[in-house]
Amino acid sequence: MEQSEVPEKVVEAVTGAVPSGFRYEIMQFFDSDLGRMTQTLLSLILVILMTVVIKRIVSRGLHRLQTRLRAQNNSSAALIGFMSHIVVGLVYIFGIISVTGVLRTTIPVIDKIFTSLLAAGGIITVIAGIASQEALGSMVSGIMILAFKPFELGDVVRYVDNDISGVIEEITVHHTTIRTWENKRVIIPNSKMNSAIIENADYADSKVCVLLDIGVTYESDLVRAKALLMQEIEKHPDYIDNRTPMDKENGVPRVLVRIKELADSAVVLRAWVWARDNATAAAMKSDLLQSVKAAYEANGVEIAYPHLVVVNK
Repeated sequence: MEQSEVPEKVVEAVTGAVPSGFRYEIMQFFDSDLGRMTQTLLSLILVILMTVVIKRIVSRGLHRLQTRLRAQNNSSAALIGFMSHIVVGLVYIFGIISVTGVLRTTIPVIDKIFTSLLAAGGIITVIAGIASQEALGSMVSGIMILAFKPFELGDVVRYVDNDISGVIEEITVHHTTIRTWENKRVIIPNSKMNSAIIENADYADSKVCVLLDIGVTYESDLVRAKALLMQEIEKHPDYIDNRTPMDKENGVPRVLVRIKELADSAVVLRAWVWARDNATAAAMKSDLLQSVKAAYEANGVEIAYPHLVVVNK
């Protein structure tokens, strides 16, 4: 197509029937260096605006979808968040290619530079591959995390290597974000998360067993102390009876309490306390420590504590 044909069609589409003299002047303008530069500039602005608009529409749409899925505790929320980064990246790549195409068709120097870069593409690819090895590793690890799902959004986990505990808040292309109990964010590359030992409290079963240890004095009635401890645990509304049907048939007690240790100054009782999730278990343990202390004081069971005996010589 001749370069002079494009401005003529543009003029006809925009202005319709115009005086031939005016049309000729516009055609002459677009045939000039300034006209071609103006046309290139307008094309670049149009491509950039379209890229920005498409990016915002796609990003907002996927973000709203991810927010809705998170509110429903849907595991697909992490996949949507992961895919949003890839889609936005593809939109930017499309915009860069479009801008490069406009520049190559209008500025010969840019075309020569681009051709030279393509000729050296092998070397650039090797250098870029080495430089981005870790980033690509994290991306592949992120895909494996989303595929095999060792943890999902909202899971309570512990990063064993560094003893970091918290809730999975975000899984991106490059990293996973853990919100700690102090409301801080720990950002860990997916390559490390994929190879690390992760303790997941919500994997397969969210029920949690809390070990409640209470020390009583050697002079206390152990049978009464164990009965009172069982009674306080059974009364708590958040306690879960985790016995199997066979356990119930065999008369296994609803709450299991055993003597853990004969310590220096206490007989340590241990109770296995079951709750529906980690947060409920933590709150229930705090409630039980208070209620058990009150029950022991009311029934003459003494909670042990270290004593110091001073001997004068």
